Amino acid sequence: MCCTLSVSLIDLFPTFVLLFDPAAVCKPGFYRSALQTQSCSKCPPRSYTRTEASTSCQCEAGYYRTESDPTNMACTKPPSAPRNAISNVNETSVFLEWAAPEETGGRKDLSYSILCRKVSGGGGSGSGGGDGEGRHYQPCGSHVRYLPQRSGLRNTSVMVADLLAHTNYTFEVEAVNGVSQLLAPLRHFVVLNVTTNQAGE
Repeated sequence: MCCTLSVSLIDLFPTFVLLFDPAAVCKPGFYRSALQTQSCSKCPPRSYTRTEASTSCQCEAGYYRTESDPTNMACTKPPSAPRNAISNVNETSVFLEWAAPEETGGRKDLSYSILCRKVSGGGGSGSGGGDGEGRHYQPCGSHVRYLPQRSGLRNTSVMVADLLAHTNYTFEVEAVNGVSQLLAPLRHFVVLNVTTNQAGE
C-alpha cells in the first residue's frame, strides 16, 4: 500500500509543480523575483511585462531603474530644471537661490550641483550657453569656494565666494537624481549671469 502511494505521488509531481509554482503562472503585467517566496506581484508603476513567468518588470520608455533599485520600486526619470533661480551679489561673492524642480522624477534622492564659468568678451554678461556673440567661457578655478559645497547639495541655495572683482560669471544650477547618470550627457539646469563688484566697495 505504501509503495503504491509513493509511486503515484512521484508520477503526479510534475503536475503539482506546474499548478502551484507561482513563477510558472505569473501573467503579463505581473512578476515574481528570484528572491521572492510569495505569489506573483503586480508590476510597479511605470513598468510592465509582456511574457508569462517574468522575474522582473521592464521600465516604460523615458523611465529608468538603477542597478541598486529593488525590483518592486517604481521606474523613475531625471528631474526637470530648478525653478525661480535668483542671485544676490555682495562684492566678490554671490548667493544663489532656487526652487525645487516642478518634476522630481519620482525619486527621493534629488540633489543639486553648481557649474561656475568666467565670461570674457562679448560685452559682458548675456544669456549664456555659447560664444555666438563673441563670449568666451572658462572654468572658475580651484580658488573659488562653494558654501556648503559645489555638488550633492540637498538644500536650494549656495554661497559662491572668492570670485574675481568686476568680472562676469555664469552659473548653471543643475538638478540630478539617481537615474540622471543614465541619460548623460543630457542635463537639466537653470542659468544665472552675474557681474561682481570691487572688493571692499
